[in-house]
Amino acid sequence: MEEFEVKNHSTESPSSVTYSLVRNGFNLLYTVRGDSGVTLLEAMEAIEKKLMEKGYKPQEKRSFGGGAKPIEYVPDRVCPLCQNKLIYQTLKDGRKMIKCSTSKYDFATKTSSGCKFVEWPDANKQVVADVVRDY
Repeated sequence: MEEFEVKNHSTESPSSVTYSLVRNGFNLLYTVRGDSGVTLLEAMEAIEKKLMEKGYKPQEKRSFGGGAKPIEYVPDRVCPLCQNKLIYQTLKDGRKMIKCSTSKYDFATKTSSGCKFVEWPDANKQVVADVVRDY
Protein backbone atom coordinates (compact mmCIF):
# COMPACT_ATOMS: atom_id res chain seq x y z
CA MET A 1 0.00 0.00 0.00
CA GLU A 2 1.48 3.33 -1.02
CA GLU A 3 1.46 6.09 1.58
CA PHE A 4 1.23 9.77 0.66
CA GLU A 5 2.40 12.63 2.82
CA VAL A 6 -0.43 14.99 3.61
CA LYS A 7 0.29 18.30 5.28
CA ASN A 8 -2.12 18.73 8.14
CA HIS A 9 -2.15 22.07 9.93
CA SER A 10 -4.99 21.23 12.31
CA THR A 11 -4.57 20.09 15.91
CA GLU A 12 -6.46 16.87 15.13
CA SER A 13 -4.67 13.62 14.38
CA PRO A 14 -4.78 12.62 10.73
CA SER A 15 -6.35 9.26 11.61
CA SER A 16 -8.44 7.86 14.42
CA VAL A 17 -10.68 4.92 15.28
CA THR A 18 -13.47 5.01 17.85
CA TYR A 19 -14.78 1.90 19.59
CA SER A 20 -18.28 1.75 21.14
CA LEU A 21 -17.80 -0.48 24.18
CA VAL A 22 -19.60 -1.82 27.24
CA ARG A 23 -17.99 -2.74 30.54
CA ASN A 24 -19.75 -3.45 33.84
CA GLY A 25 -23.02 -2.13 32.37
CA PHE A 26 -21.50 1.20 31.30
CA ASN A 27 -21.48 2.31 27.65
CA LEU A 28 -18.39 4.19 26.59
CA LEU A 29 -16.52 5.46 23.56
CA TYR A 30 -12.79 4.76 23.29
CA THR A 31 -10.90 6.71 20.63
CA VAL A 32 -7.37 5.91 19.48
CA ARG A 33 -5.52 8.48 17.37
CA GLY A 34 -2.54 8.00 15.12
CA ASP A 35 -0.20 9.80 12.78
CA SER A 36 -1.00 7.45 9.91
CA GLY A 37 -3.96 5.36 8.87
CA VAL A 38 -1.65 2.50 7.93
CA THR A 39 0.02 2.34 11.35
CA LEU A 40 -3.33 2.70 13.09
CA LEU A 41 -4.80 -0.19 11.09
CA GLU A 42 -1.81 -2.33 12.06
CA ALA A 43 -2.27 -1.43 15.75
CA MET A 44 -6.03 -2.12 15.80
CA GLU A 45 -5.63 -5.90 16.08
CA ALA A 46 -3.51 -5.55 19.23
CA ILE A 47 -5.82 -2.87 20.66
CA GLU A 48 -8.92 -5.00 20.11
CA LYS A 49 -7.27 -8.07 21.66
CA LYS A 50 -6.27 -6.05 24.76
CA LEU A 51 -9.77 -4.55 25.12
CA MET A 52 -11.33 -8.04 25.09
CA GLU A 53 -8.78 -9.31 27.64
CA LYS A 54 -9.72 -6.41 29.96
CA GLY A 55 -13.43 -7.32 29.80
CA TYR A 56 -14.66 -4.70 27.32
CA LYS A 57 -17.33 -5.85 24.89
CA PRO A 58 -18.64 -4.19 21.71
CA GLN A 59 -21.94 -2.34 22.13
CA GLU A 60 -24.86 -3.97 20.35
CA LYS A 61 -25.73 -2.21 17.13
CA ARG A 62 -29.04 -0.42 17.30
CA SER A 63 -30.97 1.31 14.61
CA PHE A 64 -32.85 4.55 15.16
CA GLY A 65 -35.67 4.06 17.66
CA GLY A 66 -34.10 1.13 19.48
CA GLY A 67 -34.02 -1.45 16.75
CA ALA A 68 -36.51 -3.30 14.65
CA LYS A 69 -39.46 -4.94 16.37
CA PRO A 70 -39.85 -8.67 15.88
CA ILE A 71 -42.45 -9.68 13.31
CA GLU A 72 -45.70 -10.72 14.97
CA TYR A 73 -47.61 -13.29 12.93
CA VAL A 74 -51.40 -13.75 13.07
CA PRO A 75 -51.97 -17.23 14.52
CA ASP A 76 -54.06 -19.79 12.61
CA ARG A 77 -54.64 -17.57 9.57
CA VAL A 78 -53.15 -17.24 6.11
CA CYS A 79 -53.56 -14.63 3.42
CA PRO A 80 -56.75 -15.30 1.42
CA LEU A 81 -55.06 -14.08 -1.77
CA CYS A 82 -51.71 -15.89 -1.77
CA GLN A 83 -51.79 -18.32 1.21
CA ASN A 84 -48.70 -16.79 2.91
CA LYS A 85 -48.55 -15.79 6.58
CA LEU A 86 -50.37 -12.72 7.86
CA ILE A 87 -48.68 -10.22 10.18
CA TYR A 88 -49.80 -7.51 12.57
CA GLN A 89 -48.59 -3.99 11.88
CA THR A 90 -49.02 -0.74 13.81
CA LEU A 91 -48.70 2.47 11.82
CA LYS A 92 -46.99 5.64 13.09
CA ASP A 93 -50.38 7.17 13.95
CA GLY A 94 -51.25 4.15 16.15
CA ARG A 95 -53.72 2.48 13.78
CA LYS A 96 -53.43 -1.30 13.66
CA MET A 97 -53.86 -3.52 10.66
CA ILE A 98 -53.27 -7.05 9.43
CA LYS A 99 -51.40 -7.48 6.16
CA CYS A 100 -49.77 -10.17 4.08
CA SER A 101 -46.17 -10.94 5.07
CA THR A 102 -45.08 -10.64 1.42
CA SER A 103 -46.21 -7.00 1.22
CA LYS A 104 -43.24 -4.61 1.07
CA TYR A 105 -42.78 -0.86 0.63
CA ASP A 106 -39.65 0.78 -0.80
CA PHE A 107 -39.32 4.24 0.74
CA ALA A 108 -36.62 5.25 -1.76
CA THR A 109 -38.80 4.66 -4.83
CA LYS A 110 -42.13 5.08 -3.01
CA THR A 111 -43.47 1.88 -4.53
CA SER A 112 -45.10 -1.18 -3.01
CA SER A 113 -44.59 -4.78 -4.05
CA GLY A 114 -45.84 -8.21 -3.08
CA CYS A 115 -49.37 -9.16 -2.08
CA LYS A 116 -51.88 -6.32 -1.68
CA PHE A 117 -54.03 -7.91 1.08
CA VAL A 118 -54.73 -5.57 4.04
CA GLU A 119 -57.37 -5.94 6.74
CA TRP A 120 -58.34 -2.92 8.80
CA PRO A 121 -59.97 -4.03 12.06
CA ASP A 122 -63.35 -2.58 12.96
CA ALA A 123 -62.93 0.21 15.53
CA ASN A 124 -65.39 -1.64 17.83
CA LYS A 125 -63.49 -4.94 17.51
CA GLN A 126 -59.85 -3.92 17.68
CA VAL A 127 -57.69 -6.88 16.68
CA VAL A 128 -54.62 -7.06 18.89
CA ALA A 129 -52.28 -10.03 19.08
CA ASP A 130 -52.64 -10.41 22.86
CA VAL A 131 -56.44 -10.57 22.68
CA VAL A 132 -56.38 -13.12 19.87
CA ARG A 133 -53.92 -15.33 21.78
CA ASP A 134 -56.06 -15.27 24.95
CA TYR A 135 -59.05 -16.78 23.15
